[in-house]
Amino acid sequence: MPLMKTVPVPKLTLSFEIDIDVEYNSFGGKTADEIAEALQDEIHDLVFELNQVIGMESHCTSITEHN
Repeated sequence: MPLMKTVPVPKLTLSFEIDIDVEYNSFGGKTADEIAEALQDEIHDLVFELNQVIGMESHCTSITEHN
């Protein structure tokens, strides 16, 4: 059987910056960092539902409380 040449698949790196406002009750049991981490996990789950996604990295860059 002859060896088949592998055709390289073009890839893209897409970078986004998003700001998400959430309602926050400091007496609700979760810290702001825990809420950010949970939301980040949810975002990763949603993005990986797309078949084309092969990897993802995200970082929470800031948390600002507004009263």
